[in-house]
Formats: sequence, structure tokens, C-alpha cells
Amino acid sequence: MTQAANSNRVRGFGLVTLAALAALLSATGRPEADALAGLTGAGVPQGIAIALLHATPVVLIVGAIVLGQWLGKGRTQGMRWVIYGVFGAFAGAGMAFALDLFAGVPELAARLTGPLAEATLLDSFLWILAAYCITMGGLIGAIAFGGRPAVAALQIDEADAECLEVRRLERRVYAWASFATITIGVACAALAVGRQADEAARLAPVVVAFITAFASAFANYRLWSGFDEMQRRHVVEGYAYSGAFLTLAAFVWAGLQALGYAPGLDAVGVFLALVLVQMIATSYVTSMAVGHFSTVGKPA
Repeated sequence: MTQAANSNRVRGFGLVTLAALAALLSATGRPEADALAGLTGAGVPQGIAIALLHATPVVLIVGAIVLGQWLGKGRTQGMRWVIYGVFGAFAGAGMAFALDLFAGVPELAARLTGPLAEATLLDSFLWILAAYCITMGGLIGAIAFGGRPAVAALQIDEADAECLEVRRLERRVYAWASFATITIGVACAALAVGRQADEAARLAPVVVAFITAFASAFANYRLWSGFDEMQRRHVVEGYAYSGAFLTLAAFVWAGLQALGYAPGLDAVGVFLALVLVQMIATSYVTSMAVGHFSTVGKPA
């Protein structure tokens, strides 16, 4: 029985796929000035320093996956994905330190709207969120259109063969999820352009941001209407956790602001905090549920 179960388990080649995607991501960026200055100041020749910084995304992504697989051995699937998430966050921070990713996108936007002001910290986070959403939306879309081969290409852990199957109805769900994720990414990028553009050129990017944000909301509604009771419960639980956390955090921030220890909140900062906490909460709830199903012997 055990041998039959093991024979049905397959291992994808997600490590190779994600390493290739990291290399492509690196090609869109240019070295961060501070990181490059730090390496050259330490005596590293500039050409080698640039090569090292461009290799950073591949090293960090591969390292995060390998360490996650090592630490996740013998643990539930939900806990393994929590470990992957933690290492992935560190890898993302390291990539942001080493490279200015998608460096040509603001320059392309500047050709359409005119010169852009220097990005603030919140603007940078908007660009990061936009890049993340568009990339993730593209990966989800690959599953929608590619089916099982795409799932195998992205699969990191060993899994039951039947878990790699993507039925026609599921492809529709992945397609809507891809559309919702890409459009919110475009909305974030357009909002960043609107914040950095001259006052006379802000209307067009903000209108684009509104249109794509509403398109994303519509796609999410379509997803919600097709969810079963269990899926809806996971979404509600994730938003409940994030709502409780953000309510408490906002109260603490208000108290600190009254004492003069915290600045006033920017609406973009509130939006980014909402998205970040909601993503973490819903991912945690979903991963815990997947781990529970795997523990009781159901396909995860």
C-alpha cells in the first residue's frame, strides 16, 4: 500500500523554473547605487560587483527554496509553506537591496506622462507590490492556460500525481485569479505614476488606476461567487484576522500620533498595510487548512 502511494507521487521542477524566472527578473534591473558603492568600496572591481548583484536574485531564490525544503522535511505542508514564505520574504528584501528591479518601467511611464519625481518610500512599495502582483498573476495565468505541465513546472515539493491535474472548471478559476492579480498590479503601478507625475499629468494615470482596480474587484467578485463554503470560510477567516490586527495597530498608531511619536498616515500607506496584512493572513489560513487536509490523508 505504501509503495503504491509513493509511486503516485511526483516531483516537479519548480526549482529550475523559479531560478530561470529570477534570472529574467534580474535582467530587468540595474544595481542599486548603495549596494554597488559598498562592494566597490570593499575593493571589488566594478564589473565583478555588477555581476554579483545581478546574480543575487538567482542565489537568493534558489537558497530560499533549498533551505525551505531542508527545514520543512517531516513537517506538514502548511508549515512548509510558512517556512517558504519567511525565506521568500528575506529573499525579496535582499533582491530589493541589490537591484532596482523593473528599472525601465518608470522611464517608459515618464515618456507618456512627462518627468517623474523621485519615488518616496511609499511609491517604492507601490512599485514593488505592482511587480509582485503582475509576476504572480502571470504565473497563475500560466497554470490557467498550460494546465498540468505548468503546475509541474512550478511544483517545488513532491506531491500526488492527481494534485497536478487542472480540470477545465479549475482553469477558469485560475484565469479569473490571474486577471484579478494582474489588474491590481497595473492599478498600483498607475497609482505610483500618478503620485510621481507633474500635477497637470496626474489625471490619466489615476483614471487608469481606478479602471484597473474596479476590474480587479469585479474579477474577485466572480471568484467569490464561484467559491464553495469551505473556500469562502478561508477568505472570511483571513480577512477577520487581518481586520482585528489592523484595528489594533491603527489604535496604537493613533495613540502614538497623539503623543507626537508617529506621523499622520498617508492613504497609500494604509492601503499597503491592508494589502500586506491581508495577504499574510489569508495565506496563513489557507496553508494551515492545506496542512490539515494533508495530515488527515486527503489530497492537498
